[in-house]
Amino acid sequence: MDRAWVVVAALTAACGAGPARAPASSDTARVAGAIAAERGRRVAARDPVPASSDPRERIVHERAGAIWSMRADGSERFAITVRSDAAPDRDPAIGPGGRVAFWSARDGAARIFVTTLGDGIAEPLTAGPGDREPAWSPDGRFVAFVREAPDGRRDLCTVDVATRAVRVVVAGNDDRPDRVGAPAWSPDGRLIAFAADRRAGQGSLLWTVRPDGTDLHRLTPPVAGAWFVHDRRPAWSPDGRRVVFASNRHVPGPGHDADFDIYAIDADGGDLVRLTEDPGVADDPAFSPDGARVFFTSTRDATSAYEVEIYVMPAGGGQQRRITRDAHPQNRAPSPGRAQ
Repeated sequence: MDRAWVVVAALTAACGAGPARAPASSDTARVAGAIAAERGRRVAARDPVPASSDPRERIVHERAGAIWSMRADGSERFAITVRSDAAPDRDPAIGPGGRVAFWSARDGAARIFVTTLGDGIAEPLTAGPGDREPAWSPDGRFVAFVREAPDGRRDLCTVDVATRAVRVVVAGNDDRPDRVGAPAWSPDGRLIAFAADRRAGQGSLLWTVRPDGTDLHRLTPPVAGAWFVHDRRPAWSPDGRRVVFASNRHVPGPGHDADFDIYAIDADGGDLVRLTEDPGVADDPAFSPDGARVFFTSTRDATSAYEVEIYVMPAGGGQQRRITRDAHPQNRAPSPGRAQ
């Protein structure tokens, strides 16, 4: 199933007016960004979703194969890139100064591109092939990404934005080559969280590692006998104390690819809490820049196959509000952040 994402960003006037606005029409979405912890405490369902008081806050996301931006309430949507006839633009990630990284095979080889919220001109950052899932370092000097080799092996890499030098941080396992992905930098830049299937029989769990490849540690605990567990799409809280992610660890057995919920865990691996308990696939969580909310995507209200919408809830879980009301499966990748 195609996945949806969201990138939330607070944009300043310095980012420019952006490309011509287009009316929001039928589509769907996906999230990746920021959420502040309430130490796992579930917010009562009667509590309203905190509203942002920052008029600059926006969501950058994939829609119909191009990168789009909209306000955090779903209004004022406009395109940042124009979809190539060759391939869609995927997985946008907001960085300092209003820069947006994404991956595309628009020229035949999957690689990382960088554009801005103002001009929409995309420049290649990596040579590829097989580069995807970009994530900015907090200082904007590096982009973490996943590189997939022709044999299917995936490595976690970083690229220096200034020099274009690529470093392999974590090499994928030869026996489970497709299980490294979804990098996310901690707010202080000292750690990268990612998903990986590194030990037989444990499924795909979350791990952390330093950007130089040292201090590799497992973040999420294995579930006894549950080789089918799939923890994915980690995102740090702005204070670095919590990590939200999507997982099917609550399902009773294999064959439940259509049942994922949002979870949160302390950065040291403690206080694991399930934040959503909804039908369908909840995915791609992201904290709002102020840490009060979590954006995520879900198929809970889908009326057609693969329809995905963007939702928001308090950081500790609770009442959810639907942001998009589209009827198309190609609105993806929401990602919260703040442009400088």
